Amino acid sequence: MNRIISGFFSLALIMAPSFGQARQLPPRSRCTLTEASSPAIRGLRLGMSIEQALALFPGSSKRWEMRDAIERARSHSGGETVYLAFDPSADARGESFSGVDSVSVGIYKGRVVDFSVLYLDPAWKNIDEWVAKLAGTLGLPRPADWAAGPDENPNRILKCNGVDIQASVQGSGGSIRVRNTEYMKEMEGRTYSGEEKRRREFKP
Repeated sequence: MNRIISGFFSLALIMAPSFGQARQLPPRSRCTLTEASSPAIRGLRLGMSIEQALALFPGSSKRWEMRDAIERARSHSGGETVYLAFDPSADARGESFSGVDSVSVGIYKGRVVDFSVLYLDPAWKNIDEWVAKLAGTLGLPRPADWAAGPDENPNRILKCNGVDIQASVQGSGGSIRVRNTEYMKEMEGRTYSGEEKRRREFKP
């Protein structure tokens, strides 16, 4: 009988850490944001037209190195995502992008599907402090719902309904990236179809 009681006690000790670890697991993300309800950053948001995005940076059209990229972004025939890199100090109007170092905008079929904003200051002590600031200011889910991201820089990612929001600390400044992931599925499907067609038509 003592051996049986001792066995049960040992089994309880073995299983106790597992139960403790299970309780400590972070909750699954409950983000219900969609493209339509995703946050706008200084007026920039997913789904807006290229003309609406360019209106935020009127100085960009005056730079000759931007003209070709803007024309490609305006064309829907290429079926590619065209990225426009803006310098807020030269391209933006007034103080709308004050404190922002750079902005990158991805255009697909005439619409914004991806954008990143890199801030000059203030300095953030760590990624958790930056995520807490974004969550509180933009009304995003709590920091516990953000998972570790894939980049080398300290980062966190929030996965929602067809939208990813990524926060990073680069140097000491913060950055945020908001991306529509649904269009990527369309592009991947198109790439697969094209490769499949080439394989069928290939003659050794």
